[in-house]
This record gives sequence, structure tokens and C-alpha cells, in this order.
Amino acid sequence: MAKWPISGGDGMSQDERRAYWEGEHADRDYEGVFSISQDEGVIAPCVEAITRRGCRRVIVAGCGSNVALQQAIAQRAPDVESVTGVDFPGVVEVAARRTHDPRIGYVGADIAVDGCGVQGDCVVTINSVLSDLDEENRALLRRFREALPAGGLLAGFFPTIFTPVEFGYLQPDRRMLDQVNLEECRFAEEQQGITQIFYSPLRLRAVLREAGFRLERMEVVFFDSPELADHARTYYRLGDDPDVMAWELFVEAVAA
Repeated sequence: MAKWPISGGDGMSQDERRAYWEGEHADRDYEGVFSISQDEGVIAPCVEAITRRGCRRVIVAGCGSNVALQQAIAQRAPDVESVTGVDFPGVVEVAARRTHDPRIGYVGADIAVDGCGVQGDCVVTINSVLSDLDEENRALLRRFREALPAGGLLAGFFPTIFTPVEFGYLQPDRRMLDQVNLEECRFAEEQQGITQIFYSPLRLRAVLREAGFRLERMEVVFFDSPELADHARTYYRLGDDPDVMAWELFVEAVAA
């Protein structure tokens, strides 16, 4: 039985969810998404973890259509032989058109249902475990584990509900607090028009363990580069205070 399950959801069917994300990436080209995978502050910890562990076959799960992360892994992690991006078919079609490195390939799949479609020794995931359906997030993590051998690496960034809570309390009008359901770890995305689950640290730790991972590292990363700071201020309407910025959890976990 799932530990600390979150009930309910946004009511989307899987077909509707796939159509939503394919449209977001193919038609709107990130206009309504807080996109971070192109930023060096996000890329560098992932490349460092992959390099430190000598990973050769890397899966970027929920890769989206931005290819900066895949390219950086292929170019900067010395032991990497292949990088495979996995996402909904319409999303990876866009990514494939933007990729010219023969070491980088793509698999079109609904990961929670179909799995990653490839085996590797590392799974990197950036803001892909945030469905409004708790069970879908748990299924994603189980699928990541299935794609790895024992000792394989899961590395990536996970949004946490305490970020919009901080945003709310640090803003004079506390507007963003109306978008937060702290008990259910749910955040209502204004621009996207959907709600998403941003796990608290303890809940994320338990969900990872349940999926077959041993947590080795969880730390706060502040998105303080000029590009991401500006992006967050615009996207979340944070105002001009330079000390109010987005932050997430960087996680390294090992397949048990």
C-alpha cells in the first residue's frame, strides 16, 4: 500500500494529458512552462553526478523538446556512450528535429504506462514527476527503476510545494498562497491552467523508497542565474526583489 497517498486529481484522461503536453511543447514552444533544463545551474549537477559515477547509457526521462541537457551530457560526461530522451511521441518528434549528435536518440512513450523503452545505467529527470495524479508520479518512478540495474543512478530536479509557499509569504499581497494546497502538496499553475503535485521532502523521500530507490542526496538549488531569475519573476509574477527566486530539490538516488 502506498505511503502517504494523495487522493484526487485533475480529471484528465491519459489521452488528454498526452495531448496537453504535446501541444505545450510542439505548438506553444515553452510559452506557458517554467522551463529550467537549458540552464547551466541545472545542467551542471546532472553532468557532475553522471561523470562521478562513470555512467555510460543515460536516459533523460520526460526530456521535453529542449535539447540542451541531452547535448551537454553527450559532450561533457566523458564516459557517456548514448543519451536517450523519452517523452510523449509528439514531444520527442520536436526534440529529434533539433538534435544532430548521433549519440543522442529518442523514444516516444507514455512512460507511466509504457516504461522508458530502453535500459540504461542512469536516469535523469527534470521536473517530470509532477502530475496531479499521485499514482502516476509513483508509476513514473517505478518505471525509472525498471530501466536501471541495481546500483543505477537516478538524478534530477523535483519541485517542492514549499517554494510557492515561500513566494506567497514573501509577497505583500500573499496572492500565491491561494494557489497552494499544502496538505495535498498541490500547486495551481496560473499560466498552464492545471494543478500539479510538488512533493514535500519527506514525502518525496518515501515515494522514492517505495519505487525501489535509496536516497543518497537531496539538496536545495536556487535558480539564481540571471536568465532563470528573470524567467521566474515573469512567470510567477514575483516582482522586482532580487532575493525572491525559484528553488527546487536536486536528488541523487540509487536503484536498490
